[in-house]
Amino acid sequence: MSKFWFTRRDDGVKEGATITWFLGGGEDEITFDVRVEELRHPDKLAISWERDSAITRVVWTLEATEKGEAILTIEESGFAGSDDAIVNQVVDSTGGFNQVIVAAKAWIEHGVALSVVTDRA
Repeated sequence: MSKFWFTRRDDGVKEGATITWFLGGGEDEITFDVRVEELRHPDKLAISWERDSAITRVVWTLEATEKGEAILTIEESGFAGSDDAIVNQVVDSTGGFNQVIVAAKAWIEHGVALSVVTDRA
């Protein structure tokens, strides 16, 4: 993930652990504490993190197709607040994960490390 999303992390992704992800390389970088709820290599990662004073759950699943391709699904749930606040959080989440997917695709398919995630922060 450090090639396309978070620039560095602490001890790695381990089920049941709370870890810190870092966005940026400087002293004032943004950090996220992430609780790894489920890790089923290679097809599922479920985490929870604080978002706008609520704890949301994010689940990534990969499903292989008969053609040898993969379908990635990312689902975030647990948004809180007014209807307008929830809509704004969903739009922000959708945009953010879209950039993560674009950056991951560039890295996996072409070996190109894009800075779209860092630039968005």
